[in-house]
Amino acid sequence: MLKRMRYNAMVMGFAILNTPAALGIVQVNDAITAPEGLTGNVRFTINGQSGNKDEQEYGFDNLLRYKAEDSLIVFIGDYSYSETNSVRDEDELFAHLRWVELNQFGANTDSELFVQYQYDDFADLSRRELIGGNVRYRFEQQSEYNDTQVILGIGAFYELEVSEATDLEDSLVRANIYTRFVYDNKGTYPYSLYASAYFQPALEDISDLRALIVGGVKFPILERVAVAFEIEVTHNETPFIDIEKTDIDYGITLSYEF
Repeated sequence: MLKRMRYNAMVMGFAILNTPAALGIVQVNDAITAPEGLTGNVRFTINGQSGNKDEQEYGFDNLLRYKAEDSLIVFIGDYSYSETNSVRDEDELFAHLRWVELNQFGANTDSELFVQYQYDDFADLSRRELIGGNVRYRFEQQSEYNDTQVILGIGAFYELEVSEATDLEDSLVRANIYTRFVYDNKGTYPYSLYASAYFQPALEDISDLRALIVGGVKFPILERVAVAFEIEVTHNETPFIDIEKTDIDYGITLSYEF
């Protein structure tokens, strides 16, 4: 299951700081062109298997955003739980709250402030807390047939991590550098192509790097329902324990927007 869902087909851009909870890099550009008032979407996932292997998986993702003129508040939540042969093998929670002031530093140049909390028992993460901010530039081009958006952002955040196995704490400041490309085709068969790259090196040691690369395509199938095919590559150069530094997730998601 993809760790982060992708949201609005017409505004696919930054979460929150989306994707795997263990890294907590969220693509919240998805929310930057939200309409006035309260909007969002929600996804529930239930998967199961019985026979040689008994497996149950449950997931919940949601995006809520409230926009008033150039001010935008975004909340993203994600919870996943699974068992295999009655043994718990996934339990992770992710919550992110962000305030965005559009055009604060000029046309298409925004400011962002955010806080975040998460845990992932099976990635040796008892908890991760962070607070930070970004400056973000948007380039947007619209026509009768398609929309194109490119986003460039830079900022920093303070993070605190606690190991599940050892209670070891690690706190530092990381840079937050990202780019996002979205192409929305509005023809007879509409679709969205998108790609993102996020890099978060520690300021005191840039070899301590976390990164996320995401690419995908999304198709609306009903007025408020869409299906997406996506691949994510995540990298953590300095995990707490001896685990793989790079993960690849791929899959299909179904989302409902309101």
